Amino acid sequence: MIQHVAAAVCTLYSVAYSGYFLTHLARHLMCGFRAAPPPEAKEEEDSSELPAVLGDAGELPSVPGDDSELPAALGDKGEHPALWEYSGEAPAAWDKDSGHLPAWDEGGGCPLVQDEDGQAPMVWDEDTGHLPLWDEDRGHPVPWEEEAELLPAWEEDRNIVSVEEPAEKYLEVEQIGQGAFGTVSKGFDRATGGEVAIKKMSLRGQNGERAVNELLLLKDKKNPNIVNSLDSFLVDGDLWLVMEYMDGGTLQDVVRQTRMAEGEMAAVSRECLQGLDFLHANRVIHRDLKSSNILLGMAGSVKLADFGLCAQLSSEQDRRSSMVGTAHWMAPEVVTSSPYGPKVDIWSFGIVTIEMVEGEPPYFKETRAMARALIRHNGTPQLQEPRRLSALLRDFLECSLEPDEEQRWSAQELLQHPFLSSAKPLSSLTPLITAAKQLREQRRR
Repeated sequence: MIQHVAAAVCTLYSVAYSGYFLTHLARHLMCGFRAAPPPEAKEEEDSSELPAVLGDAGELPSVPGDDSELPAALGDKGEHPALWEYSGEAPAAWDKDSGHLPAWDEGGGCPLVQDEDGQAPMVWDEDTGHLPLWDEDRGHPVPWEEEAELLPAWEEDRNIVSVEEPAEKYLEVEQIGQGAFGTVSKGFDRATGGEVAIKKMSLRGQNGERAVNELLLLKDKKNPNIVNSLDSFLVDGDLWLVMEYMDGGTLQDVVRQTRMAEGEMAAVSRECLQGLDFLHANRVIHRDLKSSNILLGMAGSVKLADFGLCAQLSSEQDRRSSMVGTAHWMAPEVVTSSPYGPKVDIWSFGIVTIEMVEGEPPYFKETRAMARALIRHNGTPQLQEPRRLSALLRDFLECSLEPDEEQRWSAQELLQHPFLSSAKPLSSLTPLITAAKQLREQRRR
């Protein structure tokens, strides 16, 4: 009925007013029509993840399962994320004239939802593609669907974490890392004297999802090429993960400080692919593979780490479409928000291989937005000095960095590639790790 009335009004006004005014009127009429979405509307496929921000070409992304357009951000620079209603539905409409996204209420009003202090909502995280959660103390509901709550009921089921005091089991000695996720400290197991790494992550805001993702994956998935989880604790609202200590640092340390031979690259590639093959066989996508998330042991062991952005596929949901990960390592299907599967990790692995060759990923000096645009338009990235590489390594890279996901090789297929037959023993990595540590220490002085 409302739609018929609106059509009649538009027809009436078309006689008296210009086409520009009609367009303006129709836009505002549609705002009112979308104020109360029908109850049978399909919910977002993955409610813990927000669709991509406004594209580099200025296009508006759509909500999965819904043909209506969702503006990605407030302001000309895309600094603010779109607001979601508690039901998980997208807001009603974008007002292009004022540049604001109205949060429509049931009565048809359109006041802007603001923080208590009148400020705009929290900023958008371009690396992870997640919408930060509102702090409960500020009166805003968590903007995800109820059945997709990020945190398990810790108090009801504490079997997932140890109930002991962590200080009784582990002795912290020094902080060795810090980032947006929290901190990492080196410690010792008081019972065995063995070295451990203690990762402390806040359960507040979007980090809560990453913390729980990592806990659940490391608790259930054990493999020689995945960093091993030893224990976990809930301490004052923070999650502590106790993991094996990898004394060789990260692959990023090595690629930035030293030059690797192809046999050493092949050894690292084989170990990474074994870890990815295990994850993909268990229908898990890592989604943030890069050299800083590959840990090394002094004896040459290679293990995948940091599973905060991983996704578990199922028979009901065997594809994802959210733009998550780190821009320079994203596969083409990720930057275009197309449905994707485990092979996005293979593209990221190919970028890691380029890191081993050139010391950094392609487009590293470009902004994240520009890097995504170049990935979308350029396809397979060009090497700086391709003639310096063997034909086998060049072919290995082409198989990993095939823009067409269907044609891109799987981890299992790449494990059979002849380039890996040139792999040196893992012990050959020890001099590289030692040299990287020494150079890093010299630069700190």
